[in-house]
Amino acid sequence: MSEFEIRRDGDRLEVILLGDLTASVVPVLRPALMSALEEGGTEVEFDFDKTVVIDSTGIGFLIAAYNSLQKKTGTVRIVQASNDIFRLLQSMRLEKRLSVATR
Repeated sequence: MSEFEIRRDGDRLEVILLGDLTASVVPVLRPALMSALEEGGTEVEFDFDKTVVIDSTGIGFLIAAYNSLQKKTGTVRIVQASNDIFRLLQSMRLEKRLSVATR
């Protein structure tokens, strides 16, 4: 079973995480997202509804995705984040850059 799904709706990609965003997931998610972006897309929305844990590799991945999309004048959004994840990203001053919305 995959730990994520990527859905396309025009220029928007929705990345639905089916668990945590950690070092075990990022090596599989990164190439899948890059491949999807090569087919077109300027907006990526990460759905964190089922995400409880995000580690430093996951945070690095989100920052890299944000930086890549900024070059294309794109956007990154996180939706359905738990309050704990929101506070973590807020402590790193990433909540506005990644447009984090809580549950």
